[in-house]
Amino acid sequence: MKKLMKFTAVILCLAVAGVTAFIGSINIRGNFDDYILPKGFEESISEADTSRDSDTYTRIMSANLLVNYESWGGTDARKRAKMFFNMLDAYQPDVVAIQEMSDQWYCCITKNRGSYQLVYPVSSGAMFHMTGLMYNSDTVTLIEHGRMEYTQGDNPRLRRIVWGLFEDNSTKKHYVVTSTHLDLIREGQEKEELSVMNTQVEEQIKLTNELAERFDCPVFSAGDFNAMDDGGYDDVYYAPTVYNKLAKELTDTKYIAQTKTDGNERKVEKPTFDHIFLKGNETVNRYAILSDEVMLQMSDHYPIFADISD
Repeated sequence: MKKLMKFTAVILCLAVAGVTAFIGSINIRGNFDDYILPKGFEESISEADTSRDSDTYTRIMSANLLVNYESWGGTDARKRAKMFFNMLDAYQPDVVAIQEMSDQWYCCITKNRGSYQLVYPVSSGAMFHMTGLMYNSDTVTLIEHGRMEYTQGDNPRLRRIVWGLFEDNSTKKHYVVTSTHLDLIREGQEKEELSVMNTQVEEQIKLTNELAERFDCPVFSAGDFNAMDDGGYDDVYYAPTVYNKLAKELTDTKYIAQTKTDGNERKVEKPTFDHIFLKGNETVNRYAILSDEVMLQMSDHYPIFADISD
């Protein structure tokens, strides 16, 4: 009995030490207090139109964060995370579909998220899911959530769908948001990757339809689809046929928005890899791409958002 008690005590000590080390790592790796925002960023945010129409019941954003791995073209996430949270403070999205959340990004988000909560950020084995959702618990309530890995794809941490059923705290309106990050077409693998992406699109559409029927509410499918609208700039590598397959079944909120806004670097009419699709009959009051030049210091993708009303 004494040996068992001693063994149990050792295990508990190790567990406490592990948790303490994990929290300590988050506090260190996620601390961006000493980082300075880039020149022009605060001015860009202060001059931005962050308003929403009075009948808007949700603002849904999609943001590819760009990992901090040099081999992927990333840099230290802390300075960029400081920009990200300043952007969130200004625009106050209710739900954010995020992609490329690396371990350092996870630390930054966990330490600084405030009222924002993460959906499915960590898997067993302490591996971080790089595609996920954030939601503002002050404005919405998470009712139900789920996740699905694509049957084909180069990395299940990326190539997945995370979804949440949300209730707006004011109107009690229900809606679903999904976040995803599709494969991309690489040189020398054009035929194989196109087949993979088409399979992923079919699974995305199938799940979207199932969620719409199950919960009897609108579904917003957001993320980095690695497929450009209007054909993009290359008929092969920007995967316009993949986009068209999505747009045939779902509605791109950009094209039905009553108002469209953009920044000084990229016009909203230009093609993009990032989209917010709609399954349902909601009104899109506003679609925006946050494309001021300084935002390129945060990521290689501009955040987008859609304001939704009945």
